[in-house]
Amino acid sequence: MPVPRILADLLRLPTATFVETAVLAYVERFCRRLTGVRCRFDRYGNLLAHYRHRPRPVTPLVFAAHTDHPGFVAQEMLDRRTVRATFRGYVESPYFADAKMCFWSSGRWVPGAVVELTRTVPVNRSGRPSSRPEEVLIRVRQTVEPRAPGMWALPEPARKGDLMYARDHDDIAGVAAMLTLLHRLSRKQAAAEVYCLFTRAEEIGFVGAIGAAKAGTVPPDLPIIGIEMSKELPTARIGDGPILRVGDRMSVFTPALTAFCGRVAQRLATRRRSFVFQRKLMDGGSCESTAYVAYGYRATGVCLALGNYHNMDTQRGKIAPEFISLKDWQRLVAWFEALVMNERGYVDGDVALRAELEQRFASAVPLL
Repeated sequence: MPVPRILADLLRLPTATFVETAVLAYVERFCRRLTGVRCRFDRYGNLLAHYRHRPRPVTPLVFAAHTDHPGFVAQEMLDRRTVRATFRGYVESPYFADAKMCFWSSGRWVPGAVVELTRTVPVNRSGRPSSRPEEVLIRVRQTVEPRAPGMWALPEPARKGDLMYARDHDDIAGVAAMLTLLHRLSRKQAAAEVYCLFTRAEEIGFVGAIGAAKAGTVPPDLPIIGIEMSKELPTARIGDGPILRVGDRMSVFTPALTAFCGRVAQRLATRRRSFVFQRKLMDGGSCESTAYVAYGYRATGVCLALGNYHNMDTQRGKIAPEFISLKDWQRLVAWFEALVMNERGYVDGDVALRAELEQRFASAVPLL
């Protein structure tokens, strides 16, 4: 199974919170070449792509994924070899010991190594106290320009069997899935309408998504499906299919929209024996769908189970590539296309469930 080019391209690009420039530039260039797709930036730098071609009379869906990943951002050179940098995102302090990284500066990678954590904040996940760095000192071989994004010094994307390893699947694999959806619809000139929202700064608290909600970047009456790569759980395993995410660590999502996504997935599984999916509460973390619900949108989530979440290899206690199932990723794209092309489209309320309950009631009402 070859690695899809869009996925491979995006996984090679540098990104970090607030410096997602390379990923957004790729997305914009790609979208502007697609027939039927228009795109624009909102005032917070989020990118909204809109595919529309002979649309059917159904409510358009909005897919959303973020373009950043936990990483470093250069602030200033303290001397010829030392960079003061911020670290944005959740990675625990012990993983920084003797860690190698690299900055994307002046069009090339500049190797570096973490030498000191100068500011940390306490965190408590699953009842286990720890800390995460907010500022670090890094030794580099040459000058790094201010605001250069930095990432862990990990191998380029590589496939091993069904597993795809990369620095930043979260959430670049979600971005790649949305672009692949737009490419398929445009190539087929499908009679459909869909929006894809590419957000910024998710890793420090859904900042781009909140900005999009406040700015009305997405029409408030449209349902949103947030896409994530979520920490693998014992009950949600890599390779068992994409996951319908009914909620996260902070909230539960819109039930009717979740049910709609589940029905479409079930029909797809009936038609294609190779398609499988899961339905889980992914409470290992939080995602942008929580923000959309909080700001009044109907929203749910879809994700893939992710290994080495945020590059933390918990078995070895070291930084390592994240990994996902390539089959799961391809199933995710197929699910997206089925959702967009569903003949009835999304309507408020779970009509199928209501009909089933009415039948139960009718058969039992004489006994009441």
